[in-house]
Amino acid sequence: MSAMLLTSVSAQNGYTITGTAEGTVKGDTIFLCEMQGWFAMVPLDTAIVKKGKFEFTGQFDGCTHRYLLAMHKGENVATAAILLENAPISVQMFKDEKKNIIVGGPSARLWDEYERGAKEFDDRMAADWSVCLDTLVPEDNKIKERLLVNTYSADRKNYTKRFMLQHIGTPVADYLLAQTQSDFTKEEQEQLLKLFGQQKQQFYVYKGIMAQRVIDQRTGVGAQFTDFSMPDPKGKMISVSDYVKKNKYTLIDFWASWCGPCRAEMPTVVKAYDLYHAKGFEVVGVSLDNNKEAWIKAIDQLKMPWPHMSDIKGWGCAGAALYNVKGIPANVLIDQQGKIVAKNLRGQDLLDKMAELLK
Repeated sequence: MSAMLLTSVSAQNGYTITGTAEGTVKGDTIFLCEMQGWFAMVPLDTAIVKKGKFEFTGQFDGCTHRYLLAMHKGENVATAAILLENAPISVQMFKDEKKNIIVGGPSARLWDEYERGAKEFDDRMAADWSVCLDTLVPEDNKIKERLLVNTYSADRKNYTKRFMLQHIGTPVADYLLAQTQSDFTKEEQEQLLKLFGQQKQQFYVYKGIMAQRVIDQRTGVGAQFTDFSMPDPKGKMISVSDYVKKNKYTLIDFWASWCGPCRAEMPTVVKAYDLYHAKGFEVVGVSLDNNKEAWIKAIDQLKMPWPHMSDIKGWGCAGAALYNVKGIPANVLIDQQGKIVAKNLRGQDLLDKMAELLK
């Protein structure tokens, strides 16, 4: 764990990260990264070492953890975890990460306070969990220790909730909202979001949740579909509405040639098409490919006879954004009046739904 020296600073419009990194020389690169998935570091910004120092500037609506990777001759020579916030952040990075010195802003100080409290519960759980994993300990004793672990885990969640509510209106409370929302009942979530909405300032997690709700209402079952247009494989612009008005039911199918689960699902979509196309069922394939040749090749390989469209922008696909597609395969089933009647039908569920609708 890095040593954290924290100072209070006044709020500002953006962040400035300045620092040094042991093992780097003039011209070396420092990456500002986000961790995604299982410890995958995704670079968000870069800085070049000049006169022994590096600097990043930018803005972030709230606070979150980011990581600095110092590179020398293609090798990572130093790493630091920081709490990114709109404040001056000073970093001294060493090859031994435990020696790192990080001076952050007010959110970093508050986060440090939260972690000190959480550590008490973590330490208790660790001691009892080690007993649970000990093969020499009798099973009766392990049962007792597991109960204690569960108790400490519940206490830790309650501590996090209390801390968040005590500091509501701060970037740290917003950050904790992302980690704790699922711990609340639906009624508690509504009350909590109402409290966040009443604050003088809101941050990215709360804003994201509320934006998601708007999208869900706009693209949920029972809502009127949102039309969009993109090029087909020959470059001709086509629209989803062209097919909705001509068919009893139209399936917007979001997929990509590089998506293994999409390819595995496609025989079922083909089967549904073969069974029900003559009865008024159409499919419009929307590809999240960024390689046109791969897209067209996959259409032929998977024998997909329906209309296809793509803007070849990968995850930047405009149609996918309209329907808040975060993962593929995904689909939306629309009736002839333009109403969304189902979403994300996969496997037998798709076949059963079409059998129900087109008897």
